[in-house]
Amino acid sequence: MSSCGAQIAASLNNLLQSGQEGINFAQCSKDNSGNGYAAGMINFTTGSGDAWNVVKVYMGSKGYGGEFDAFADDIDTYVKGTGGKTSGFSGFCTAWVKAADNPSNAFWNAQSSVLGSTYYEPAMAFAGDLGVSLDVTKAAIYDSAIVDGPDDGGSSVGGIIDATNKGIDQDISGSSGNTLTINGKYKVDEIKWLQLFLKQRTETNSSDKVNAASYNAIIDEGTYNWDSDSITALDYNGKKHTIKCPSSSD
Repeated sequence: MSSCGAQIAASLNNLLQSGQEGINFAQCSKDNSGNGYAAGMINFTTGSGDAWNVVKVYMGSKGYGGEFDAFADDIDTYVKGTGGKTSGFSGFCTAWVKAADNPSNAFWNAQSSVLGSTYYEPAMAFAGDLGVSLDVTKAAIYDSAIVDGPDDGGSSVGGIIDATNKGIDQDISGSSGNTLTINGKYKVDEIKWLQLFLKQRTETNSSDKVNAASYNAIIDEGTYNWDSDSITALDYNGKKHTIKCPSSSD
C-alpha cells in the first residue's frame, strides 16, 4: 500500500471506531465493548493487550517521560491482555494523554510501531499471499485485521479470507484491472473478490457491518487506489466524509 494509502486507511478505521476524522494519538476512554480502556490512533485496548504493548515500547524508548511508571512492575503481564478490567488502572488515561503530549514524539512513534508490527504487517502478508494490488483491497484487509484480529483462523481476518475463498468455485470476471488466482485455479477479479470478502466479514462478525458498508461505498465511488490526497467514505451513521492523506506530499 502507498504511504498515503496506509495513512488514509488508519484514519478511516479511526472514523469508523470513534467518529473522529484524522488520527488522534491522545484519545483515551473506557471501551464501549467492555475491553477495558480504548486509546490512541486506532483505539488500542488494554483488554486485548495492544495498548499495554504501546506503553511497553514507549517505556523502552529514549524519549520516555515516566508517565507510566505506576504500571512498570506488571507491564509484562499486562501486555497479555487485562480483559474488561479498569479498576486499578485509574491513572491510565491521564498518563496516556500526557505521554501523547511528549515533545519527543516517542509515544506517537510507539503507537505507529505497534500498529505496524501487530496489524499492518500481518495484513499486508495476507494481501501478498492473495496477490492483491489495489489500495482499497489492502485497506479492507488491514481494517479487518485491526477490528477482528490479525490471526489466521476463526473470526479473525485470516479466517474470513479462508471462508471467502472456500465459497468460490468458479471464475468471476470484472473490470478492476487485476485478477486473483483463488484456490489454485479460479480466476477472480480483485474487486469482485473484495465484495465477497466484505459480505463474508459481516456474516462472520455482524458488528462489522458499518465497516463493510463504508468500504462498499468506496468501491461504488470507484476509488480503488489511494495515491491521491483524499477519498470519500461513510462514517458509522452513513454520512459521507472526505478523508485526506495527512502527508499531501505522498
